[in-house]
Amino acid sequence: VIEVPLPFGLGGFAIPIANVSPSNATGTVQFKDNGNNLGAPVPVFGGTAVGPFEFLPPGEQRVTAVFTPTDPTKFKSSTSNTVRFRF
Repeated sequence: VIEVPLPFGLGGFAIPIANVSPSNATGTVQFKDNGNNLGAPVPVFGGTAVGPFEFLPPGEQRVTAVFTPTDPTKFKSSTSNTVRFRF
């Protein structure tokens, strides 16, 4: 997650990024903050998924990435570790 805090405790902006392994895995990643979707699912290209540029409110943020494969017989769904930060 790339974080850009705003001054005066107004929150901040974040760009979530996920690395999917193996790099030939196809599917989408849904980024979530505190369990709420951040935009729509984004496609994985070359093992990387870049989420939407999002405004997040002040307070603790807990961002996860949920991978859903295009073909579940080739790859498994997975959820990332939680990345925590505070604006």
